[in-house]
Amino acid sequence: MKNHSLSSKFTRLGLAVVMLFAILGAAVAPAGQASALAGAAAQAGGTAASASSALSAGTAASVTDAVYATAEFVLKNGVQSDWQAMGLAQAGYKVPASYLKALEGKVAEAKGVFARATDYARITLAVKALGGDPANVAGYNLIEKLYNNDKITGQTLNNPVYVLLALDSGSYTIPADAKWTQAKLLAEILAKQNTDGGFTLTTGASDPDMTAMVLTALAGHKQEAAVNTAGQRAAAWLAKAQDKNGGYGDSSESVAQAVIGLSSFGIDPAGADYTKGNVNLVSKLLSFSAAGGGFAHTAGGSYNQLSTEQALEALVAYKLLGTGGKFFDLSGTAVKNPQVSVSVTIEGPKGTVAEGSVYAGNVLKALEKAAADKRVTLVNEAGNYVTGIGGVSAGAFGGYDGWMYVVARGGAWIYPSVGMGDFVLEENDRIVVYYGGDNTQVVDSVILTPAQPQPGQDISIKITQKKWVWNEATFTSDPVTSPAAGVQVTIGGKTATTNADGLAVVTGGLPANKYTLAITGYQKDNTPAIVRHTLALTVASAASSRPAFGDVKSISPWALESVYTAYDRKLMNGVSEGTLVFAPKKNITRAEFAALLLRLTGKETSAAASAGAFSDVKADAWYYGTVNKAKELGIISGVTSTTFKPDGLVSREDMAVMIARAFKLDMASAGAGAGTFTDEDEISDYALSAVRTVTGLGYMSGTGGAFDPSGAVTREMAAAVAVRLP
Repeated sequence: MKNHSLSSKFTRLGLAVVMLFAILGAAVAPAGQASALAGAAAQAGGTAASASSALSAGTAASVTDAVYATAEFVLKNGVQSDWQAMGLAQAGYKVPASYLKALEGKVAEAKGVFARATDYARITLAVKALGGDPANVAGYNLIEKLYNNDKITGQTLNNPVYVLLALDSGSYTIPADAKWTQAKLLAEILAKQNTDGGFTLTTGASDPDMTAMVLTALAGHKQEAAVNTAGQRAAAWLAKAQDKNGGYGDSSESVAQAVIGLSSFGIDPAGADYTKGNVNLVSKLLSFSAAGGGFAHTAGGSYNQLSTEQALEALVAYKLLGTGGKFFDLSGTAVKNPQVSVSVTIEGPKGTVAEGSVYAGNVLKALEKAAADKRVTLVNEAGNYVTGIGGVSAGAFGGYDGWMYVVARGGAWIYPSVGMGDFVLEENDRIVVYYGGDNTQVVDSVILTPAQPQPGQDISIKITQKKWVWNEATFTSDPVTSPAAGVQVTIGGKTATTNADGLAVVTGGLPANKYTLAITGYQKDNTPAIVRHTLALTVASAASSRPAFGDVKSISPWALESVYTAYDRKLMNGVSEGTLVFAPKKNITRAEFAALLLRLTGKETSAAASAGAFSDVKADAWYYGTVNKAKELGIISGVTSTTFKPDGLVSREDMAVMIARAFKLDMASAGAGAGTFTDEDEISDYALSAVRTVTGLGYMSGTGGAFDPSGAVTREMAAAVAVRLP
């Protein structure tokens, strides 16, 4: 069969090829081809629909979609609580590593001491869910703080409930003489059960929230007869207390807690016992979805953080019911192959089919989600072969042609040797799924001359291409590079075709503007000669309208446009009063960079604020008010408690810290889009979250896979970063 032959052919290509990527001067495109016709469709964590016949397929599918939507809504807005972090982790998503680091910092700052037992329990659960060790958080043993806690009796019932959940979350050593063992906590909880089977926070009538929370905690011990009996009575109370509308009054949180408790105890909250009319607890929970994303406290209301995080936990708990899991059972290892944020482009034989960003753990799942988002049909035989996309089937041109893929990662490109479902994704991967055959190659490099075109200038584009040839002797795929002859280059409405040397010329140039340069190799009745590749190009304003820097030739091509823009926007000036000189390679000082950040954020300098804060910032210095204001705003701090060192150099990691402070960037979601640098272990602890944040947002970048944290910031570097900032 053609598809099988194609799969076999590309499966044997065993070498993953990694290449450097540079913008404009030597822009490297995805290099490599691998069959997209193989791979398992399994997603980390599985789905409730396929896991248990006890769950309605329709309900499970709706819940799965809701988990995706809610988790990704939370990630988009930044992880704001430990409960959100737990929900994301248990849903199979990657929580930014900075969140766990920040949590550890919080424990360290508190010296391991918190006022409430529930604080220790919550942090324990979050640390465990994120792959940390609660017995050693910044040197503090939170487990010991739980089992020897003296603020459990005489308090609200949620104290023993959440302490029990925390101690059950992993395999921890609890001494026999501990103040609180699981057995003692269970006894404390069971003693508080009301005669009707429900529970309440302190005393009085049973309430759904506390009854459901207790049921969640009892689930880990339901093999014990007394516990199981108590749990069954609590579950029966939840069914009886459910109102005619399928919920518990107007509160979405009560419904969410009931779903968590019942699912944890192994009872289907969408079952007959929990259905009133045509509404069950799961469908009732989904009815609280808020317009724009997340969940509301009351039906028809607006987004509420508490409601959203509890709904996410409930939806995940219901999915786990299908696999026999429990939301708060964190005894296993952290989720393998978590879902991460990636971009997907689907290139067909005649044009781009779709592109977008999704969360996924492997390429196949990313393709499925991207296709669904764009309403593109996929043909996937038993989850092992992708034979068609958007109506284009493998073998359409009569050869070993079909759908293939390549992955870009952290400035380098990987040539996969495995099927789509087996390729594990990392944060910020870029996936290109394309239709190709034996003749299809990929762009290796693009060189523009001039690198920074002026209006009206001819633009030369030299392109090389690459393919891999299987070497039977070495069992590897050897790369072969050649000029990309006969491919089309389109920019600004003009198209040129490369000659035998891979060279195309756009004669007459283009007006000043920002453009997308596209390289294509579409062919009639055949697969593309080259995978479509694009890159950004700016044609600078006419030189006559630009400031005449006397040292313009010293400005790096990659920084030229940024320098002009920073100067035009009055963010940066020249360094001399005579001939206009920018001094691009001169290191920017700490005072100068503080001034730049104040201009960018629109803050006024202050001559009085924080006066005398630094002994080396004199009242007659030009930067006196600047440094005072930046200190007042929390943008800068001293090198010691009394000195600022205004003429000192700014390191790249300090630049990241100052930017994060100036723009109040969300450090809780640090690194949501950042790659991993080869020299990350050289980044100071105080700067790591800031570096991950600013690089994840695209404000700063590394070079050759490294960040160079201690490198000094030059004026042209500062200009390049300044024009990217909001």
